[in-house]
Amino acid sequence: MLVVDDSPTIVQAAYDELNDQGYEVEVAYDGMEALKLLEKMVPDIIILDIEMPKMKGYETAEKIRSNPALAKVPLIALTAVSLKTLGEKAKFFDAYLVKPFGFEEMIELVRKTIGRP
Repeated sequence: MLVVDDSPTIVQAAYDELNDQGYEVEVAYDGMEALKLLEKMVPDIIILDIEMPKMKGYETAEKIRSNPALAKVPLIALTAVSLKTLGEKAKFFDAYLVKPFGFEEMIELVRKTIGRP
């Protein structure tokens, strides 16, 4: 699993919570860093913040979807607003969490998205 967010607080909390649930978690703090990591790995799922410096989450998602090795990896968007406001760009994501969210909610959505109990 890959968690991508520019907030160290969110990244650390997500890492801790997901790791405690038995998930192997890698982290990145922006889209460019995420894409570099994805050159070396194919995660089960990617949790991706929408509003980040250097490269927005939807731009990162578009690049992920254009890579045949990563195209089917589920993407969960982390956003301060509904994906409806993204319009056409929402198509890159399988699900989304609206900030602020509870980590129980994140874990439940991850399980549901990848089909793991």
